Amino acid sequence: MENLRKAGRLFYKIYVGIGIATMAFVSAAVIFAVIMRYFFGISYTFLEELITLVFAFSAFWGIGICALENEHVVIDYFYQKFPEKLRRYIDIFNYIIVLVTLGVIDYYSINWIQVAGKTISNGLRVKYVYIYSAMPIGITVSMLLIAYKLICIIRKKTVFQTRKEEFIL
Repeated sequence: MENLRKAGRLFYKIYVGIGIATMAFVSAAVIFAVIMRYFFGISYTFLEELITLVFAFSAFWGIGICALENEHVVIDYFYQKFPEKLRRYIDIFNYIIVLVTLGVIDYYSINWIQVAGKTISNGLRVKYVYIYSAMPIGITVSMLLIAYKLICIIRKKTVFQTRKEEFIL
């Protein structure tokens, strides 16, 4: 069991590290692009496209991080007034809705990519299928993490501590 916990912690650190790295890249690339454009009059089309791609990827990748750390948008005024047992059932219901919604988005995004991904991008000069694949990759990984969290909520299991709470992984 301890090996599983270590593997879970390692996976969590890698997953969050990828999210941090993508946002760091976007921040640095935007600062670089703005400086180059406004101070030197140089604009890089491929960089603008790459920034958009990495930003989109980080948004879909971040869904899983937000779910794992309970950082998602929630208005919980009434939720906090419910008894703990009822809150657990509300959480289960909410995560099922999120999982189903992400599944539908993932399904349609894959179908959309098969149709729209055949053309070549102007900036990066690669097929859009590679650019658009950021969406289903991020969503699929997020779905796996949300499904795992849902299973742990149902089983009432906690395994390790994050910044804020006992957490299952």
